[in-house]
Amino acid sequence: MQITNAFAEDGVVLHLGKDSPALHIPAGDQDVFAEPAFEDYMYMFFDLCDAMGLDVKDQCNIYPMNASLGGNAIATVQDGNRIIVYDRTLSPQIGYEGAMMVIAHELGHHYCHHLGTAADPRKELAADRFAGAAMRLSKMSLDAALSAVPILDERPSKSHPGRADRVKAITEGWNDPAIGKKC
Repeated sequence: MQITNAFAEDGVVLHLGKDSPALHIPAGDQDVFAEPAFEDYMYMFFDLCDAMGLDVKDQCNIYPMNASLGGNAIATVQDGNRIIVYDRTLSPQIGYEGAMMVIAHELGHHYCHHLGTAADPRKELAADRFAGAAMRLSKMSLDAALSAVPILDERPSKSHPGRADRVKAITEGWNDPAIGKKC
């Protein structure tokens, strides 16, 4: 599959399972239909790339998509195409700024080359620092950068740190955007 000239009526089936390079699969082995992101999320994505000074032809050659993921978002690669998939059901919970933060976090996974590697809470913190920096450089307040915090787990897991550590990492990236690019 090659994604070219993606339009709203186009879409792809993503296979998410143990062989998927996505870092956090929301619900086991499944096929998910993803559509190119609506304009608002597409603009968010490119604004974040611009704010971080990323080259659109290389570092931001990523397809923003929307799909039903059980209230989650993922960064993945399918057939050589880098993809960020955002579940729009998150937006009523976290708002526009929270959605931008989640997309920035997934962009951070791509930027830091986390995909296809073992899950590790330190990778989540690196993506959080990247996202905090991206929000700051996008002229968003620290409160805006922290607007997705309510959906983060309070307690750590094998793959994700607890909420307090994630708030600290987001704040570090926002306070010093240079560390956001240090994966």
